[in-house]
Amino acid sequence: MTAAGEYKSRIGLDSLYVAVVSEDSATAYTVGSPAYLAPAAEATLEPTTNIQTQYADDTVFDVMTAEGETVVTLRITNYDTQTMATLLGKVFDATTGELWSNNATPPYCALSFRSLKSNGSYRYYQFLKGRFEQPAEEFATKGETPDPKTVELKFTGIFTIFKWTIGAVTAAFKLGMGDDDTTNFNETAWFTAVRQPNYVAPGALTMDASVPADDAITIGRDANQTLTFSNALVDDAVYMVALIETVAGTPVAGAISLDTTKKIVTINPTASLGDAVDYTITYNVEDIYGQHLTGAITFTSTSVAT
Repeated sequence: MTAAGEYKSRIGLDSLYVAVVSEDSATAYTVGSPAYLAPAAEATLEPTTNIQTQYADDTVFDVMTAEGETVVTLRITNYDTQTMATLLGKVFDATTGELWSNNATPPYCALSFRSLKSNGSYRYYQFLKGRFEQPAEEFATKGETPDPKTVELKFTGIFTIFKWTIGAVTAAFKLGMGDDDTTNFNETAWFTAVRQPNYVAPGALTMDASVPADDAITIGRDANQTLTFSNALVDDAVYMVALIETVAGTPVAGAISLDTTKKIVTINPTASLGDAVDYTITYNVEDIYGQHLTGAITFTSTSVAT
């Protein structure tokens, strides 16, 4: 049964997010974590549909349709140059903060956003694959009345090569939509991970294992420490993990990294840990679904087996 809220008019637009698609093949669809694009003013979706009518026996025999690309025209307040360089395949010089335009081919990207409805609910949109064009920009001299200019950014969404199976249908997809007022729809992680067909609500974020274990007395004074989490973490999570000398309360210098699965955080101290010294590993991490987890483990470092 359709909920009445699904028919409510759209009155808003926000949350433009993009992610780079690193692989789209017959065997895999791989995409990075979404990043905020820009404040959104307007968005127009124009799907290309071809219709051909076939006649036979002096009457209409069949109507054939085919859907092509969808051109999304975005009007944004402005953009940051580093993000635009990524979306257009341009060169960003971090040492000078300058963007330089070359003739490179833009990468394929995923694009998502949502639209506020008149009843306070949202409708969500997710393009799985497409490319951005060089933005159209307008300038004018400053007058007595402010005349802000928006930037027009076009994205052409296309069907993926990779195919997903939903029920009895196996197909490539271009656009996904969800509505807060639709039964069983769950908007969790729409903007923290690119939504794909067969979405399953994520499990709770937990810290599943640590080396050393909590309260352990370890002989690994020169060994790295690791934390293993149940879900993939956002890249910034490593900045919220610290190894601290418990009594002194001082951080231990070293490198902290996230493995390719984004589930294992490794702490590599710069120097050997002290003998018979208590340490604490603190963590305050976020997974790609927006869930947070805070905790700590303690251990004693020693070079003598116990």
